[in-house]
Amino acid sequence: MTELLSLGWLFVTPLKLPPGGRLWMLLPLVACVAMVYRVTRARRVGTMLRPTVMTFINIVVGMALIAVGFYLVHMGVRRFF
Repeated sequence: MTELLSLGWLFVTPLKLPPGGRLWMLLPLVACVAMVYRVTRARRVGTMLRPTVMTFINIVVGMALIAVGFYLVHMGVRRFF
């Protein structure tokens, strides 16, 4: 019972991360999303690795391109308005 209470402490008191550390937490989250997505579509375990890595790369690159797009729009608005 005391183990459950000590695990509950993690949800009440978040871990301290360095200022740039929160952005790096995106990678494990994307890896989990890509793995779960590909597991639901895989017919065999042997065919899962490459599509999972490709999905991971697609998500990360897509999010980076969206971030760059928003940054460019932001800079355009700041410059012209």
